[in-house]
Amino acid sequence: MKYLVALAGAFFAVVLTVSLSPYVRILGVAPDLALIFVACWALVRGRSEAMVVVPMAGMLRDLTTSDPVGTSVLALSPIVLLAALRDLRPVESEFVPALVAVGVASLAYVMVSMTVLTTVGDDVPWTTGLLRVALPSMVVNALFAVIVYPPVRLLSPRPRTEHFGVGSAVQL
Repeated sequence: MKYLVALAGAFFAVVLTVSLSPYVRILGVAPDLALIFVACWALVRGRSEAMVVVPMAGMLRDLTTSDPVGTSVLALSPIVLLAALRDLRPVESEFVPALVAVGVASLAYVMVSMTVLTTVGDDVPWTTGLLRVALPSMVVNALFAVIVYPPVRLLSPRPRTEHFGVGSAVQL
């Protein structure tokens, strides 16, 4: 059931990205709702689920772009590694690592996409791509993560709390 919800969420995010991107531009870039959804899902649900949801969302996204098939799957794959932030718990909040992961994933997505396009023979202006696409996407996607993160968090199960005595609470 959880992967069906993830598929529906990824499909919805990809459709919104494709339909809204010509109309919603902030700092010259459109928010990548599919990337934001997958990064938030990975941070909330963990690496094991991210390993399933990332290729699923990447294939859905590849169906809507003119890039070579598999580019989005490759470009979204660093999100699985970023899901390790969840296990490290550098801060008490789960929201701050999600924002960081979305920003880093945005940069990684652009760099992997430009690498793939360069490999297949396209002329990619790296300096312009990094300055006018990658950096603004990091900011814009992190801002839109504020909207996407709460529904993803609501869809995930909370850890159970077990009581072993008066005043003690242990999370399992």
